[in-house]
Amino acid sequence: MRKKRYILTVLILLLSGADAVVNGQTRQVYPEPSFRWRPAAGDTLLNFNPAVRAGEGLLSFDSLPYARDYTVIVVYKPVADTEAVLWRMYFSNSSSRGLTTERILSDSLSIRYADGTDGKPVISTLRQTAPDSTAPYIRLAIGGSGSPAVAEVLYFTKRLGNAALRKVQGCLAVRYGVTLGPVAYLDAQRRHVWDYTDSGLYHHRVTGVGMDTLSGLCQLRSRSETGDAVLTVSADSLDAGSYLLLGDDDAPMAFEQKGDIELLERIWRVQSTHTEGRAFMLAFCSRGWALPGDSLALMTDDTVFLPAYITGDSVVFTGVVFPADSGLFTLGRGGSLWQRSQPAGGKGATGKDGKDAGVLFSARVYPNPTKGNYTIDVRGAGWVRVTIHNTLGQEVAVFEDSGRSEYRFQGTLPIDNVHYATIVTEKGSQTTKLVTKQ
Repeated sequence: MRKKRYILTVLILLLSGADAVVNGQTRQVYPEPSFRWRPAAGDTLLNFNPAVRAGEGLLSFDSLPYARDYTVIVVYKPVADTEAVLWRMYFSNSSSRGLTTERILSDSLSIRYADGTDGKPVISTLRQTAPDSTAPYIRLAIGGSGSPAVAEVLYFTKRLGNAALRKVQGCLAVRYGVTLGPVAYLDAQRRHVWDYTDSGLYHHRVTGVGMDTLSGLCQLRSRSETGDAVLTVSADSLDAGSYLLLGDDDAPMAFEQKGDIELLERIWRVQSTHTEGRAFMLAFCSRGWALPGDSLALMTDDTVFLPAYITGDSVVFTGVVFPADSGLFTLGRGGSLWQRSQPAGGKGATGKDGKDAGVLFSARVYPNPTKGNYTIDVRGAGWVRVTIHNTLGQEVAVFEDSGRSEYRFQGTLPIDNVHYATIVTEKGSQTTKLVTKQ
């Protein structure tokens, strides 16, 4: 009898999408849908993922299992300001349920819940109780007159609890560049990969990359689908369970003079999960605002990066490494900032041969602060030139090497001074502030 109760308790937890405790250990359960559809190709893209504009009867899925309580989630982007049908569910007794971009529909009831849309992608969720049915299957039809572009459909044969629902929505938000309301983003293991409590000021145009095998997420390139987003972040690879999410403070895209340096008013916050030492690529689109790409620098908490290359409307920074947990970054230009970051020997940020530097490299300067001795490790570059200079711009050390996959340079600096280590490779460059003290 005790064994039956144990099995029943675990079964209830699994069906509710909650955390199951087995042999004293907590097992995080990601709710698997009974039905999931994503197009392989489409007539539009949502955050680099295909979406299809479903016409009347274009997408119809038969033989879905009937459930008394169910949850339907649809990710879509409106293509018109008029009301459009998202989906309809048909049962054996000719009853139906449905959802439009503005109303919840049933046989005898229409509940209005919205007044149009602003054209941004939406994660639409409806948890409902179905009418009695004599057949074990239902039909789900996606689209209708003036239908939006649909990117993903999920059907659960249960009413998802709030915790389980937030896991699903967190995955979808990362995949499709959707900024959720004032809530934390959860991964499949219920970790906070974007904590609204800490990042509320920066909860604008939230986007990011992530790899989560439990939820089927593999997003290596991302840009918020908000119309005025200017930043794209990408990684060449990620380990399972790794996330990098970022959002901005919604300040103007304008520069303010700070001494001899101009700083962008808008600031971004980044939150990373299991991405220690991982290098990322950040591309800023200059369309719609004056972006002086030839004098820009990306400024994190402790590092200054020069553009790896400038192409079309984009200024691209490669080899960007963020702190292990969270940090801030913005753009700067002009004055001593750019002079300190200029590569020596006339080598530009597009690389030694002038080609695009789209492949990432990584560099580490440590210990920092230091008592005098320092080490610089560089990986993933064909050639490297490192210049150490003081606050007056005077060179105090130069290292150069090529033809290896990993490089290590070591030196000594005077105590109680500030220096700058500029690392230049064929794939881009970065400048790191190096502090020495007792």
